[in-house]
Amino acid sequence: MITEESVLAKTDNELLNNAVATLNDTRNLEFINFVDKVTDYCIENENGKVFDSWDRETLRQLVAYHQFKGTLIVLSDAGREIAGVFMWYNCDKDDGWSFVLNWDEDNKEGDSIFMAFLFASSTSAWRKMALTFIEKEPDCLHKQLMGSRHRKGQPTKVYYTQKILSRILKTKD
Repeated sequence: MITEESVLAKTDNELLNNAVATLNDTRNLEFINFVDKVTDYCIENENGKVFDSWDRETLRQLVAYHQFKGTLIVLSDAGREIAGVFMWYNCDKDDGWSFVLNWDEDNKEGDSIFMAFLFASSTSAWRKMALTFIEKEPDCLHKQLMGSRHRKGQPTKVYYTQKILSRILKTKD
């Protein structure tokens, strides 16, 4: 679990420090409102298995950090309501959950992509996010894809092939 102290204290992760500083600077209302809207969507769509007992401020910082590092996709519908959110990390296959908990910087040279937080309101939203993911992170076509699923009441690392992207792209509305 991410503790409040680990998030609010200054870290060695400069990108995280910059994201949090921007989030706390009231001159950045457009950014703050965007992060708050995405955070609200994530909380509303959370099933109790994704964010554990993380508090709202930790989630806001998570969203801000992913926006700063370019690993956040937010899909909106025609009415400007959020229809999907996707966050990921570049890492190594052997990495554990600690790189998330410790707010480690992405390892762009890593051999894997951890698809960490995914929410979508429809199959078309899944498809659009998958296409955007491929555009923003083309390495996903050859790196090991990973995620976390609850199995027997425990979060368990799951490995995917690129077929997961193919399946998403082939879904029908």
